[in-house]
Amino acid sequence: MLKPSMKTCTVVSYFVLFLLFVIAVFFVAYTGYKYIGAVIVLIAVATAITAYLTFARLIKPIEEMISAAVKMAKGMLEIEINIDGNDEISKLASSINVLAKRLKQNMVSINEERNRANAILKSMGDAVIALDRNGCIIMINPAFEKIFGVSTKKAFGKRAIEVIRSYELDSMLRAVIKNRQPVDKEIKILLPSPKEFKIHATPLVGDDGIMSGVVALMRDITERKQLENMRNEFVANVSHELRTPLTSINGFLETLLDGAVEDAEVAKRFLGIMKKETDRLTRLVDDLLKFAKLADKKFVLNKQKIDINEIANQAVQLFTPRAHEKNVKINLNIHKSLPKIEADKDLLMQVFINLIDNAIKHTPVGGVININIDFDNDVAKVSVSDTGPGIPINSIKRIFERFYRIDKSRNRDDGGGTGLGLAIAKHAVELHGGKIWAENTGKGAVFIFTLPYNNIEKKNKT
Repeated sequence: MLKPSMKTCTVVSYFVLFLLFVIAVFFVAYTGYKYIGAVIVLIAVATAITAYLTFARLIKPIEEMISAAVKMAKGMLEIEINIDGNDEISKLASSINVLAKRLKQNMVSINEERNRANAILKSMGDAVIALDRNGCIIMINPAFEKIFGVSTKKAFGKRAIEVIRSYELDSMLRAVIKNRQPVDKEIKILLPSPKEFKIHATPLVGDDGIMSGVVALMRDITERKQLENMRNEFVANVSHELRTPLTSINGFLETLLDGAVEDAEVAKRFLGIMKKETDRLTRLVDDLLKFAKLADKKFVLNKQKIDINEIANQAVQLFTPRAHEKNVKINLNIHKSLPKIEADKDLLMQVFINLIDNAIKHTPVGGVININIDFDNDVAKVSVSDTGPGIPINSIKRIFERFYRIDKSRNRDDGGGTGLGLAIAKHAVELHGGKIWAENTGKGAVFIFTLPYNNIEKKNKT
């Protein structure tokens, strides 16, 4: 059996009240005022019943729905309206309940998507910045905060140029908003230290075609640019180092071929020079191969327990004849109770050879080279000092760069060096977990390097 609708019930109830009122009027008119009290009571009872039914079936459910709707608007979507029946009010309540459930599901999905987006933004190593259509910042990720030293709270609502002092970046982002076209560009930004960024900016356009802003991905390519510059500089330096002796050898060969070979004395002198240049080329190629080997990430140290005093003594013996020729004295000061250290013997020998060779080159005739070996703060400490002119202040930080040349005005004998010795020494020491640096002593230069002991060796120290 179908129940009448709320609209039908309301109309019928008011019609019944009106009908009772009309009947009561006619009844009073016919009988006089003899039964007026009974009629009034009857009408009052009927009105009260109608009012109760209206309140119970219309006003009260509406009040419940209003109360529930207010709570739902505050985010309490788990509330459910319980109204029995099959009329319009109950159907409305059921619809609101369904709407609330779907809204809750959508909110959960939106929160999940937002959390995923936030997790992605937080895990990104690249800086991300988003601006609205007016060019004001609406979002930055943690990488952006770290790189530029600004918090989201301070950056929100500001223009990009107020946060990042880069007119070029600000112009780029404004152009994207204006033209609605993505832009890729490399920009150098002056932070506490200059950095280069590859920036990909994309306009944010909705399905309705309305422009809502721009988002930019900023990748720090400073290190990559530095590596590219180093590679280009390395290639240029290698080309120069190879070209010089090859040009010299080619010139002497042409001279010999033109007839100088007939003069035995001249031919001998030219061949001697060519031999020196060839030896220089051989050393350069050998050093390039050593450097490439050390720079290879797959290179593995052949560690073994060695006596660093013994390695230093062997290196000194190799240079003793050369030191005598130049009248340079080499003093080796060792620590007799120095424990053995785990290291690659060949690499450590190469470090000593390169540093002693460098010291002899830069020590004038009659000078002194001091080699001191000791341990301090759980590390073996080695210093190689000379009595030469020292190192210019602006060259100390660059002395270990490949092919770096100190100011030409310094009268140091190049000795046919390849310019890779100190760079190889630096790589070898750092592969052992140590450090190497250069200083001026006031009487010359000193090169110091340290090598860490392992835990076993630490316990054996006296």
